[in-house]
Amino acid sequence: MDSFFPSLLLSLWLKSFINWVVVTVQRHYVIRSFSGFFCISLALVDSFFSFTITAIYYLEDVNISGWRLTRYHACLLPQIACLVCGVLHWPVFLLGVLDHFWTLSPMASHVSRVQKLAYTTAACLLWILATCYVFLVPDYVLGDNRNQCDLFSSSQSVQVLCVLLLTVTCVILYSFTPFVKPGVQVFQHSTRGTQQSRFLVSRQIMYTFLNTWASYMILMLVLPLLQMELNAYLEMNSVWLCYLNSFSVAMALCGRSFAFDSRNSETVTDGFCSWSFCFSYRTETADQDSIQVLDQRKRDSQDGGNLHIFLH
Repeated sequence: MDSFFPSLLLSLWLKSFINWVVVTVQRHYVIRSFSGFFCISLALVDSFFSFTITAIYYLEDVNISGWRLTRYHACLLPQIACLVCGVLHWPVFLLGVLDHFWTLSPMASHVSRVQKLAYTTAACLLWILATCYVFLVPDYVLGDNRNQCDLFSSSQSVQVLCVLLLTVTCVILYSFTPFVKPGVQVFQHSTRGTQQSRFLVSRQIMYTFLNTWASYMILMLVLPLLQMELNAYLEMNSVWLCYLNSFSVAMALCGRSFAFDSRNSETVTDGFCSWSFCFSYRTETADQDSIQVLDQRKRDSQDGGNLHIFLH
């Protein structure tokens, strides 16, 4: 088991480093949602956990307030961490989706103190409840083998990934449902429109999401085929949380309607994907508005960082 600990410590510190890189790079976006606050809490917990395991391993025998910690506990603690992280995927995902359905807005550039307090409280409660669940539910039995250190994988991450893939597939198939096209073009800055516009909006939202996260989804699907199984502690990382957050934003956009003012270029973004909509609906009147549509397209095409959707 001694040869196992160097690789374990390397993976712990590497995960902590990646978590802090994501939090630092996305610092303007992680403070706007529950998923971001939980990502910050995960970075803090991982750093403290990595430092604790490293200290126990190198000191070999530590006595803290009557608690004697040895290398056996350096194996036991990662097992507990795997169990705790393994039960957090569904709660974090569901709370992230609900948060965006309630609070997502294209003009929201900051979060109120009440929201920040609520996000912080929810993240702390999730960690506490998950830890209590692991210790109180009799189904979770920790190994007592001093000769090897077996880390556990989680079925929740696979379940969430399968649900996400199924949802993306269903939305894309739904967006290709045949629809009837009316007559003349009228320019509008709104996601509110006919059933035709709803199909096309859903399709473009999923395409925007896949353009950013397709490679990550392929990696998550290839790892099991290569028989490379990650333990539950490593599966719960900041990149995975950002992936869930982007999907939550996409679902909120598909389920809600936002009116975008043409004089304001702000978009809905989570730091990875940006959604900005410019729609052309067809009606039986206002044929003269076609010139306005073309002029507006020229002005909007000069915006470099935003994704513009023109529906005909």
